[in-house]
Amino acid sequence: MFTMLTVIRKRAEVSTEEFRRFMELEYGPTYVALPQTREYIQYFLADAATDGADEPIDAIVKISFESQDDMRKALQSPSYQRARALRKAYLRETSAGIHPAIVEHTATLV
Repeated sequence: MFTMLTVIRKRAEVSTEEFRRFMELEYGPTYVALPQTREYIQYFLADAATDGADEPIDAIVKISFESQDDMRKALQSPSYQRARALRKAYLRETSAGIHPAIVEHTATLV
């Protein structure tokens, strides 16, 4: 299984409610409809504490595919490309706004 975690920050002018609606009802279903997607989970966050050094993280998305090749095929699909264009109105398009990372190792302690 090939899994990615993506840290997401919304645009400042977008409300939390509108961001969550977009992610859950428009953007997320794009991934779910892709035949290569094996798991797709959105975690919407609220800071429990902050020191002001970083801006809040609004969501973390976990998405899994059978392989890295399956992920590449999914991200090249026309439906994903349309969703990617739509997200520009809601998500920051920088590494501070959308930061994907590949899960290389998992340690399950409980």
